[in-house]
Amino acid sequence: MIATLASVSVCVAQGNSSSDEATLDDKGNVYVVSRDGKQIRMTEPGHCGETLFADDGQTVGCLVAVKERGQHPDGPPASLQLEIYLRGGEKRMIETRAPVYVWHFWDDGRHIAIASGLSKRPQRYALYESATGRLIEEFPAPADESLLPQWAKGRGQIDDESVPMAASLTEERTRWIAKTLRPIEKIEPGMHRRDLAPIFKTEGGMYSRVQRTYVHFDCPFIKVDVRFKAADNKGDPHEESPDDVIESISPPYLAWSVAD
Repeated sequence: MIATLASVSVCVAQGNSSSDEATLDDKGNVYVVSRDGKQIRMTEPGHCGETLFADDGQTVGCLVAVKERGQHPDGPPASLQLEIYLRGGEKRMIETRAPVYVWHFWDDGRHIAIASGLSKRPQRYALYESATGRLIEEFPAPADESLLPQWAKGRGQIDDESVPMAASLTEERTRWIAKTLRPIEKIEPGMHRRDLAPIFKTEGGMYSRVQRTYVHFDCPFIKVDVRFKAADNKGDPHEESPDDVIESISPPYLAWSVAD
């Protein structure tokens, strides 16, 4: 991997009030703060395929969007370029030999970790210094991900490793699942939308009055898909009613959350 430093031509946003942190507008433009507290626009619309803000509120990462064909098997177009925007309008550019697979800031934005590769698994990990773009550490992916240094681990892996494991805890989780499933089994066709309220809440994403996905209050990864027959009412025919009749409900299943 090769890291290069680059300066950037910036324009100070006119009429913008001063701010202490970097921001992103509704068009996808990234702004950082100048030395005198003004906002500086660092990108044009569509320049970044993915944008991340470091915990320091000052440093922003931009995975440069790819115009050409070529992409990961299960992801957005593959990019070989990552830009880092710093307070004062400075830019650092990192170029990788293989497409960026996953990346994240580390140590309050002082470093940035990149996993790259051509397959569904990262093949190489690298750590860079955000302020300079300098490569600090690099190594091939180990066969056992638990051997990764902490900076190379993704949020999911860190969360997984933080879950305590013991036979007694496994038994307790099994009992909790059973306790959760029993009330769900009591929901059946002929009941009403209001009968879902003690157990479920609605999820984002696509839906209609006659079909919607619900998630469990205690665990949003437990879901059911419900079909309804609209109740007769004189209001908006598209507005959900507590009196809508349940026509069918799927068995509970596990899936990641969906946002609006």
